[in-house]
Amino acid sequence: MQRIGQGFDAHQFVEGRKLILGGVDVPYERGLLGHSDADVLVHAIIDALLGAAGLGVIGQHFPDHDGAYKGISSLILLQRVTDLLRDYSINNIDSTVIAQEPKLQNFFPAMRANIAKCLSIDDNRVNIKATTTEMMGFTGRKEGIAAIAVVLLTPKDRTNETI
Repeated sequence: MQRIGQGFDAHQFVEGRKLILGGVDVPYERGLLGHSDADVLVHAIIDALLGAAGLGVIGQHFPDHDGAYKGISSLILLQRVTDLLRDYSINNIDSTVIAQEPKLQNFFPAMRANIAKCLSIDDNRVNIKATTTEMMGFTGRKEGIAAIAVVLLTPKDRTNETI
């Protein structure tokens, strides 16, 4: 039986940090506040994957009070999630970054490649889009960025595997 998961994350902008989205250093005057690299796109995808597999949320596996995760690349966390998903195949990921700025379309190929590599899937299984909120809300006021993701997992057939 296929399983669907949905994830959401949001972080506020701060001075003095790099803006990392999908593992890409996006040139911008501010970055996102967070315990790790605050990559909202990867965090939303992680939560969607964990949710689809019934494995809780990102904070259970990588708590923000644990110093081991301070400043860590979210791509490393995504790679660690693949170990938890050993009973599933990832059919596809569809995600949206919600930001008034910066414009992100030129960075999507690199983001897709980073995410696909971490998950050992073809990058055609990873879709990334961006939208604005037409100047409404915290993203519209350029106070931060949010991301949503939806994933579809299929259980692996383990009946013919040897132990």
